Amino acid sequence: MLEELQRAESRGEIMKKIIACILILTNVFVFVSCKQEQKVIRMSDNYRNYYEIFVRSFYDSDNDKIGDLKGVMSKLDYISEDLGADGIWLMPIMPSSSYHKYDITDYYSIDSQYGTLDDFRELITQAHNRDIHVIIDLVINHTSNQHPWFTQAVESLWTGEENQFSDYYNFTTEYKGSGYNQITDVYYYESRFTPDMPDLNLDNPQVRDEISKITKFWMDLGVDGFRLDAVTSYFTGNDTKNIEFMTWLNENIKEYKKDAYIVGEAWTTSMIINDYYTSGIDSFFNFPFSQFSGNIVKNLNSNLGETLAKDIENWNETILASNENAIDAPFLSNHDNARSAGFLMRDSQKEKMAAALYLLMPGNPFIYYGEEIGMTGSGNDPNKRLPMYWSSTDETGITYTPPDSTQIISGIYGVDKQITDKNSLLNFYKKVLQLKYKYPEIARGDIISIDTENSQICAYSIQYDGKMVYIFHNLSDNDISENLKILNIQGLEIDDYLLTEGTTKPKISNDILKLPPYSTVISEVG
Repeated sequence: MLEELQRAESRGEIMKKIIACILILTNVFVFVSCKQEQKVIRMSDNYRNYYEIFVRSFYDSDNDKIGDLKGVMSKLDYISEDLGADGIWLMPIMPSSSYHKYDITDYYSIDSQYGTLDDFRELITQAHNRDIHVIIDLVINHTSNQHPWFTQAVESLWTGEENQFSDYYNFTTEYKGSGYNQITDVYYYESRFTPDMPDLNLDNPQVRDEISKITKFWMDLGVDGFRLDAVTSYFTGNDTKNIEFMTWLNENIKEYKKDAYIVGEAWTTSMIINDYYTSGIDSFFNFPFSQFSGNIVKNLNSNLGETLAKDIENWNETILASNENAIDAPFLSNHDNARSAGFLMRDSQKEKMAAALYLLMPGNPFIYYGEEIGMTGSGNDPNKRLPMYWSSTDETGITYTPPDSTQIISGIYGVDKQITDKNSLLNFYKKVLQLKYKYPEIARGDIISIDTENSQICAYSIQYDGKMVYIFHNLSDNDISENLKILNIQGLEIDDYLLTEGTTKPKISNDILKLPPYSTVISEVG
């Protein structure tokens, strides 16, 4: 009996070794040899630098002054080569009666202002040919009140005869306050944003089946993932149910396309965002670090580099504790926020420094179209979605301003001028993104803040796959020196650097690092 058990154990060990060798062919595990213990690393092609596009305001290809998919297609080389992004997030592109298109009337088509499904297929092909991933807005908290689901559901209320869509929305005979609107003499419906956007009943299995069909339809067309709109409003005030729904949605999408990338909009507190990561969703936009009051700009304006480094370390440690595969999604501003150039007071050094800070954080940064050239816009939403400023002299491709906007673009050079200016904000963004490709550790690795002698220095190390990258940002307008021996990281050399202004280069001499004002240094070991 003992000999039989030993033979069985031996066969089991052989099978384990065979399976281990097969897994070498995947990109999930790294093995030194079949005999050694497998090493799991957080690596995925889902690490990208994303560019957010409001199609209507981006580029017009047919002279109707409305941006369209062919316009986006014509600017793919700009996105990938002149800027250096390798991911695109398209704001809603499905049929809608509004300019912003967050009230969808048909989940299986393209808004006629933007083009056709064939245009979209071609856009996907052209993007993938350039190794650009494309994710689209998935708006499933609500539909338009003109969507056939809603009109037929309302018809059932009036006639008293239930139909397939009667339970697709959240109807009630009791007025529940703000976020509810009357639809008949007896019934109210939930609509948290506007009366034109009735909320879907996401508890309804039929609605979930519809959502599953929608996601598969777009993945079959080639999309690489989804941006989830308004996830805190799926079940307003009920984070437990929001997490349950997102867990289902994530599993449903990944079962169909395992490498689909999903990023959620949870415009809420750090604690709740951290809880939401337990759903398995890849990323949530890093709202605590964004906008004027967020950690990046707040610490930049206060010159508190050391504080920012600790904030970045703590944030990544926290989200990884909730989801070991979490990918942070830092940004400065987006279509709902005042543009960053405005709240940075159009200070070119601070605009560049802010770019270096958020683009060189671990994870997938999101660049809002026009941010890379210093576009401004604040106040109502249309002001934050003004036409992309391709040129101040050539109006080709430039779109109408969105309805009800009250601002115009001024005080900056267009893309055509900034491309040729080596010191432009656009070319600074390009330099930073080039460094992201040169050092893949930055996006993927584990970050540890460094306690420096000077609180104005934001310093941290990022370790990944046997390599260590050191990053030093000077958040002040003064020259600063740092003794690397005291930090116990002597022997470093400067591999790359970024200057926001001037020509004085950083240097290391006798383990003393000298940083010019608002500059960045990168050093790699291993």
